[in-house]
Amino acid sequence: MQPAPPRRTTDLHDATRGSMRVIMRRFACVYLFFFGLCWSGQAAAQTDQWSVAPRRMAPASAVAREPDQSDTPQTSSQSAPARRVPMRPRSRGNAVRPQSSTALATGSVGQVSMGRTDPAAAGRKRWTRFQSADPGDDGRVVAAQYTDPAGRQVNPPGSYGQPPGGYASPQQGYPQQGYPQQGGTYSQPDANGGRVFNPPSGQPPIDQLPPPGNGPGGTAPPPGGYDNEGDLFPPNPLLGTVEEPLPTVPVDVVVKEAQTGRLMFGVGVNSNAGLLGNVVIDEQNFDWRRFPRSVEDIRNATAFRGAGQQFRIEAMPGTQLSRYGFTFREPYLWDTKINFSISASYFNRYFLDWTEQRAGGRVGWGYQLTPDLSANFSIGGEDVKIYNPFVPTPPQLAAVLGHNALYSSILSLIHDTRDSTFIATQGHRVSINLEQAWGSFSFPRAVLGFRQYFLVRERPDGSGRHVLTLTNDTGFTGTNTPIFENFFAGGYSTLRGFYFRGAQPLDPATGVQIGGKFEFLNSVEYMLPITADDSLRMVTFCDFGTVQTSTEIKGQDFRVAPGIGLRIAIPAMGPAPIALDFAVPVHHAPGDHIQNFSFFMGLSR
Repeated sequence: MQPAPPRRTTDLHDATRGSMRVIMRRFACVYLFFFGLCWSGQAAAQTDQWSVAPRRMAPASAVAREPDQSDTPQTSSQSAPARRVPMRPRSRGNAVRPQSSTALATGSVGQVSMGRTDPAAAGRKRWTRFQSADPGDDGRVVAAQYTDPAGRQVNPPGSYGQPPGGYASPQQGYPQQGYPQQGGTYSQPDANGGRVFNPPSGQPPIDQLPPPGNGPGGTAPPPGGYDNEGDLFPPNPLLGTVEEPLPTVPVDVVVKEAQTGRLMFGVGVNSNAGLLGNVVIDEQNFDWRRFPRSVEDIRNATAFRGAGQQFRIEAMPGTQLSRYGFTFREPYLWDTKINFSISASYFNRYFLDWTEQRAGGRVGWGYQLTPDLSANFSIGGEDVKIYNPFVPTPPQLAAVLGHNALYSSILSLIHDTRDSTFIATQGHRVSINLEQAWGSFSFPRAVLGFRQYFLVRERPDGSGRHVLTLTNDTGFTGTNTPIFENFFAGGYSTLRGFYFRGAQPLDPATGVQIGGKFEFLNSVEYMLPITADDSLRMVTFCDFGTVQTSTEIKGQDFRVAPGIGLRIAIPAMGPAPIALDFAVPVHHAPGDHIQNFSFFMGLSR
């Protein structure tokens, strides 16, 4: 085997020169790279005038807090908002990025946070701090160091005082409206890094300063407050007044008409009129001009409806009393507060001493003066037939036998504040009726009615009401009044403890009930609940009064009847409760008809 030929020296030199050229090129690239970095960092330092002087401190947990505006003395009248910018510290290649004050408090290595002020403000000192990314030889973190551009070192937080010469007060600054002249000093920082402001001598503490005023110079608000929003927030002449539109919310309203018509059937019995039946057709949204155009209008109940008028037809046959009638009422005549009504009726009643039959009609107008006060005026006429008299017949009854024409005009004034029509617990009802009649007989009449309800006590939920009721009816009529228009008393609606019409003057010769020209009837009643649901109530009462042939009240004809009773409310039987009363007349006139028990009950569906 032959040995390899030796390499030539020229070849070795050529290889060496090629390697050196590669190394030099790479060194030049690295040099230029670091030169560019150094040049950019030096340019940033010259622009922002940063001076960094790290020094060693003990534990890594003792990290300087981020300076606030009080750490940076200012010599200008205004201060620029602080911002953070990245910086490249001199480190062993560790990456540096900005961090927040929260991250700074953790003492993490390799991050820096700096405060910066406006470099355009001439002559201003800048106080900055940073955290080095280089740990010391013993592994401890280099703490923040505060310096000024001149290189003067300032102690770190927790051990420094004010800068030489103290903090300079701003020459202008922001206007402090309503506060005393600025001044004072800050105390040494506490363990949490906070400081307390000490006001100048002769000024109150900061928590006792008056509130800022609104007017020029910081005037305090007036003692009575501001009258309107314009005084508290005056308009800005530069911006003008901008009125924001009110927010709108789209709302879909779906209205469905409630049931306005009713067909009712009922039956009742009471101690005054015996057994009664009742059939009622009632419509509260009647329209007399809306005639049916087809059978469909009748099927879907749109015929004769829609104008808000009231229409009622009633048939009430009974064993002693029968009554039939209809009523039409327009609550707002021509869209005014005037109401209009027209009615017609037929009436037949069997009394103890004669039978009475009436047929007629009435037209009326009303005006609602206030929500509780109304005035009404009506004109009516009827034919009154008196037959089947008692024999022997007294002269007062004989004079009206047969048909009698009776016309009358009535003016009434009513003030009603009751909370219920059937069982009132508070409020009152006062009525005054003035009537003038003509026809077969001409006579005047005046009747005053009074009902007052006092709520004595109740449960917290409004139930269990104790009610005291006072009632009075006082009436006068002319001397030419016929016997069928006189006043009568007796029964559950006037004087309990007596028969119906059993407490009035009698004809001395025949004993026929002829009635009187004057009435004075009163009642005092106290109602209290027995059951928790108020379905059963007890009443104690005393009815007293008299009916006289003249306005003179005679003691021997005065009636007094105390008693007790029950009120039973059964919703299935209708709104009116069952009334059961027991009364004992302790004083009455000779010839009165006593009936201790009176009652009223009815059923309507």
